[in-house]
Amino acid sequence: MSCNKKINSLRIVMINFKFNGNSLKVNHRIGKNKMSKKAKNVIEANEEIKDQNFMDSLKSNEELRKVLFKAKNITNNLTSVVVPQMAKAIKTLMTEINTGKVEIADWNTMKFLRGHCYNLASYDRKKDLNQNFEVSITMAVRLAIMMYSKPQQFDITKDNEILVMDKVATPFIEQSKKGQKGGKKKVKNNSEELVEIVPSTINKIWSAEYPTTKRPNAKNSVNISKTLKEALSILENLQNICESKKPEKLLEKISDDDVGTISSFGLIDVQLIRNTFSKFEINLADEITEKSA
Repeated sequence: MSCNKKINSLRIVMINFKFNGNSLKVNHRIGKNKMSKKAKNVIEANEEIKDQNFMDSLKSNEELRKVLFKAKNITNNLTSVVVPQMAKAIKTLMTEINTGKVEIADWNTMKFLRGHCYNLASYDRKKDLNQNFEVSITMAVRLAIMMYSKPQQFDITKDNEILVMDKVATPFIEQSKKGQKGGKKKVKNNSEELVEIVPSTINKIWSAEYPTTKRPNAKNSVNISKTLKEALSILENLQNICESKKPEKLLEKISDDDVGTISSFGLIDVQLIRNTFSKFEINLADEITEKSA
């Protein structure tokens, strides 16, 4: 082989080696990146486990756990057990009052029965307001009145399950026809079967059985309902953007002033507004019911 041919062959070998060497480096780098991402996920998972193990090992957990379980059991029993028990007891009380010799004009009203319960419990709302207690009493009295006046529609089992006639609990059933545009319609429920309900449904049924026809001084220059719904929709949309794959899109939607306004929402006591509304809504409903009785 001539000297020129040897040199050309050597060049080809060197070029191939150089190319293959770069390929190996590239493949090695890609593999390294893949391993790094996987390793990163493993490290993050281990960190989470480490943090959770630390939190679980805290001695103060024991005291907090007892209080949390107590709170959970109390709030659960208050509506699912205590309210039905009180309703049965109040209904028995109503029966005894009605069969007694002394006539009381307003014995079957919310105001009278609730006041009697407060008196028996030595509860003075002016000195020591307990809204959870008041809400549970109101639910129990409402259920008792409906059980007494319409015994065929309401009942409570020995296991404290609240039973209501199906058509009373759900007046209308939504039906849909597949393949039809606008195929959904509400059909009147005629079922008289007794079905179990959750205690929170009592207030909804009471409102239907004893509707409030008017609200004094309910004048709004601004449509608050519409405005609140629009605000909620906007905030939900912003939250979805934050949780999306492109959270930077948030900068296209709101300004620094908007962020400040949203942050100020935390200064508003939403629970206070809700509790105050519920309290006076109950009082108004009772007043109108008593006037119509």
